[in-house]
Amino acid sequence: MTKQMGTQEEEIRQPGERLNVMAIDLCEHVTAMIRNAPCTRVTSVETRANGTLLDRDDDFDFIVIGAPKFPVRRPFISQLREAYADVPILILRRVEAKNGEGEIIRGEFVLSDQSHKNDLDLVEAVRKLFPIKPCEHTDKKLNFDTVRNVMKIIADNYADPELDLEKVASSLPISPVQLSHILNQEVGVSFRHLLRHTRIEEAKRLLASQRYSVKEVAVRVGFADSHYFSRTFKELTGQSATEYRSRSTTLSE
Repeated sequence: MTKQMGTQEEEIRQPGERLNVMAIDLCEHVTAMIRNAPCTRVTSVETRANGTLLDRDDDFDFIVIGAPKFPVRRPFISQLREAYADVPILILRRVEAKNGEGEIIRGEFVLSDQSHKNDLDLVEAVRKLFPIKPCEHTDKKLNFDTVRNVMKIIADNYADPELDLEKVASSLPISPVQLSHILNQEVGVSFRHLLRHTRIEEAKRLLASQRYSVKEVAVRVGFADSHYFSRTFKELTGQSATEYRSRSTTLSE
């Protein structure tokens, strides 16, 4: 067994084709179930406190993302998809069982439009593992609903340039100090982080549509200052908004 910073790698000898699986924030019992799928190597990875992934150079055939303690996954999944554009992803989520016996873990597959070896065989094998009973530590905390409500308010109001922590807190209702504590101390992300990522994800969609200029997109996603929008876009995506729009134009031709 080989240990690395933030990861734990395990060699698993099984017959059949060798597959390399990245298991992100998975409970031990879920990891054990994934091993029963046609794979020979599982690399367990934990995300940083702010939801970003430790930098890795490995080539993976399959990625599994564990059910989060709080509903903050969109920016992280987008980052992961950009880093591993062609790799099939399984996203675990918690739902209420229809028989009224509490929560269960179900999965959603995100497949690339590019052909990847054994996609269908892998999906078919993993499907047989569900539904999964959650571990005790994946049970909802009291603040789960608060975070979910924050995410909904941001998703519905990100275009408002005056949207801030105080305005969101007053609509819950909860004090700004308490809300900041929940996000920073328990979830590990700031309100500013969530708002900026939501706005930039929507900006990417609008830029790719070719319907708006960069300045128009900035206004539509809640940036009063187009220069600040451009700096933020470059910081979070690694390229300028103009470059992203031009690339989308080239791909659509």
